[in-house]
Amino acid sequence: MEPIALTLVQKFEIEKFSREIDCSNDVQQLRGIAKELLVAWKQQQAASAWVIRQGQGL
Repeated sequence: MEPIALTLVQKFEIEKFSREIDCSNDVQQLRGIAKELLVAWKQQQAASAWVIRQGQGL
């Protein structure tokens, strides 16, 4: 199985948002971003687990 690789567009998006985060001095804004990323990460984990279960016929 090939490893999952980011597309060039995704890499550019990461760089763009990384620069925006680096420029921010607003702690509340950074906390909000961190919480949104945490939710997105956990939703992705749940979606991946669901796909695996579907593939296994469970």
